[in-house]
Order: sequence, then C-alpha cells, then structure tokens
Amino acid sequence: MRNGITQTLPAEIVQVARKHSGNSPRSSPRLARNGRDWHTLLEFCSVVDALLIDAEAVYDPRLTNDRLLLGMKGTISEMEVASFRERAQAALLQKAQRGALVRRVPVGYVKGSDGRIEKDPDARVSATIDLIFRKFAELGSVRQVYFWLDQQHIQLPVVRGTEEARAVVWLPARCHAVLSVLKNPVYAGAYAYGRSKTVVRLENGQKQVRRQVQRRREDWAVLIMDHHESYID
Repeated sequence: MRNGITQTLPAEIVQVARKHSGNSPRSSPRLARNGRDWHTLLEFCSVVDALLIDAEAVYDPRLTNDRLLLGMKGTISEMEVASFRERAQAALLQKAQRGALVRRVPVGYVKGSDGRIEKDPDARVSATIDLIFRKFAELGSVRQVYFWLDQQHIQLPVVRGTEEARAVVWLPARCHAVLSVLKNPVYAGAYAYGRSKTVVRLENGQKQVRRQVQRRREDWAVLIMDHHESYID
C-alpha cells in the first residue's frame, strides 16, 4: 500500500511526510499540486502516522473529523488556485484585446520603449525580411524561395536569447524559417492572440499536455488589423 501511494505523489511531498512522520507537524493543502495529490497525501500521512498543521489547529488524518476538515480545506485551496488562474487569464485576454499584450516579437520587429511593436531599425534585417516577401510574390512557392536564397548564399536573421537580452544571429536559409516568416500575421501588420491552444490527452493512464500550434483563423481569440507597420503593402 505504501509503495502504491508514494509512487503517485511528488517526491518533495513524500520526503516531507516521511521526515515528519510520528513527530513534529507540517502544513498545509498547498503541499499538494491538486485535490488528488492532497487526498493521496492525507492517506499517506495516516499510514506513516504524520500530523498536519495550519494556523488554526493540528490535524490527525487518521481521525474522521480531522480527515473531513482537511478534505474541505484542500478543496477550498484548490478552488482558490483555480479562481486565481481564471482571473489571471481574463486579465491577459483583456490586455490582448487592446493589442497591448506583447510578450515576444519575431525577427524583423522590436518592442519599443512604450511596449509597441516597431520595425527593426537594423537595415540589413528589414531588407532581408522584405526580400523574402518580394521573392515569394515573384516565385509563388515557399520551397522556391528557399532554393533561391540557398543558391544565392543569403543568410537569414534569427533571434536568440530572451526578449530583454535578445540578439540577432545570421544563419544559412532554412525552409521552415522562410515558412514561419510567410505564415506569421505580424508581418502583415496584424496583432493576433490565441493562435495556438493547449490540448490535454490521456496516454498510458497519464495526463499529457501538448500544444497545438495550428488553429483556424476564425478561432483566434484576438485579431487586430493595422496594429503596427507591416512588411506587406
């Protein structure tokens, strides 16, 4: 039984429960990541004879009344976290609806001092992005644009580092790099938010979180045209 319980708990929770087994108490529902972990922790503490404590009292998970109170506290704590997450997401959406949520800008653009999206003042970077769109209009194919850039030995700018300490490096042309420029609505002067979504699946009995990059345009949360200067006329 103990092995089954410990395998489902985060290692830090198991260490806390074992360390304080049979002596000094430990706190609180925030030891667990969610309601399932919390109730598993309560079961584990009852097995190893560990007490739990908060600002109000000391609880023994082996006692029915204490177990009931701990279960309620865990549920309340989980609801508080969920409510905070929902409010944070709503605040982000409101900021995005104003076109003001700018986390990271693609190569060819920089974030201005006021947080707005501006064209990169580096003439070489801007000229290269312009070249990609001009050649695509001429050749009509991503692969043909890539082959032409490769044949001409034209390097493409790539952003490295964090937004606060970003640096542009020049690398040989790659087809996926050309495609990412041509598919990004920001180069058309549009602000888009919610182009991707997180998909949760159950695989081999475990929750797997995967990010689905592609999302239909009509399903984007926010789309603001003429938001900033574009590379496309």
